[in-house]
Amino acid sequence: MKILVTGAEGFIGKNLCIRLAEQGDYDIIRIDRSSSEEELRSGVLAADFIYHLAGVNRPQDDKEFATGNAGLTQKITAILSENQKKTPLMLSSSSQATKENAYGASKAMAEKAVETYGEASGASYYLYRFPNVFGKWCRPNYNSFVATFCHNIINDIPITINDPSAAVTLVYIDDVCTSLLALLDGSVDSEIGR
Repeated sequence: MKILVTGAEGFIGKNLCIRLAEQGDYDIIRIDRSSSEEELRSGVLAADFIYHLAGVNRPQDDKEFATGNAGLTQKITAILSENQKKTPLMLSSSSQATKENAYGASKAMAEKAVETYGEASGASYYLYRFPNVFGKWCRPNYNSFVATFCHNIINDIPITINDPSAAVTLVYIDDVCTSLLALLDGSVDSEIGR
């Protein structure tokens, strides 16, 4: 089975690719920032299942959210649709998709593209709105406040808590990967917010 992983060098992608490789039953097509448009296109067309984990979360300019999140997702779903593919597609979204900010809006548009593709093609699709994922290979000051706090405490750098009363939902990366791997046997129904 050929598995396409976008964002293969990112935090979740790296962990998922290792788990897939450990299983040994999969041909993993890795797409990352250095991949060409042709590599993306050929990977999408060859894949039997797509984990779309790539995205923009810390841009120089907020306009990059639309290009890197909604735009890339629309490109993937367009390739699939234009070639009448029914490839199951999992999208890494965010709990921010319900919020009114540039990042949340871009994730909501990406979700809509996947939902539209799934409904039109009949392909299974899975929209994961991840909360705060933490674990190995998290980067401080980038994709996990847990990594930031650990890094700062170890290095005697002060930590800042903006709202001590705010509830925080955490999920460990290995649990995320276990849930994602369960999609491959086809036993999980298409759904939003898994």
